[in-house]
Amino acid sequence: MPEAVLISYVKKKSFFHKLNPLTKLVLAVCAITLSFLLKNFMYNLILFFFIIPFAYEAKLLRQVFKPLRYLFIIFVFLFGIQSFFYPFRETVLVQLPFGFAIWLEGLLYAVDISARLLVIMVYGYLFVLTTHPGDLVSELKERGMPHWLGYVLITTLQLIPRVTSQTEVIIEAQRSRGLETQGSVIKRLKAYTPLLGPLFMGSVQNAVERAMALEARAFRAECDKTRYRDVKFTKQDKLITASSIILSIIYGVVSWLL
Repeated sequence: MPEAVLISYVKKKSFFHKLNPLTKLVLAVCAITLSFLLKNFMYNLILFFFIIPFAYEAKLLRQVFKPLRYLFIIFVFLFGIQSFFYPFRETVLVQLPFGFAIWLEGLLYAVDISARLLVIMVYGYLFVLTTHPGDLVSELKERGMPHWLGYVLITTLQLIPRVTSQTEVIIEAQRSRGLETQGSVIKRLKAYTPLLGPLFMGSVQNAVERAMALEARAFRAECDKTRYRDVKFTKQDKLITASSIILSIIYGVVSWLL
């Protein structure tokens, strides 16, 4: 089977993997919240590069930064639109023919948004790559979350990897039958469009089978549910969680004072 999963848990032996899911969730939430509160995009870039030691320790340095290439198209549109059509423009950076101009304020706004997206993506990916969905749901259920909501959460986390894997299986099967998937954009669209039918029907079938399996296991029964995975919140997790919150507050305050 081809390796098609873009976002999924990667099992490694590292200190970061052993942390409680809530600890890693707090780290990610602090970083993402800071990305919106920091005064200057330079502070977001510092926060972006600060993930390198975390990713290196988790042995996922390449996996964390690999998906950034998917942001390239977004950045192209973002810089193009904001540089020319930013509504609060005042300073002309480059005057172009036919009355067009590149505005400094629009360019800086695009840089600021891009820096935030970089922080959100890398910290979000690090959390997903180092956290088993079952551990996260078990810990949240331990904190009082209903079991049905836990199932919805774990299903959502597994949705993209499952659909991506199923798509690759369908494509490989059609390629073995002579389907041409290379060439121009129009040619590839013509090749991939008929594959939406099998993908949709396969997703529906999987949903029906999953619903039948849940009913067979008395998913709706009003009783205490047992857990397959047991996660502990250690003193080390408490220390790291508290330190993350305190350091985030300090970093945010310093960025506004300087």
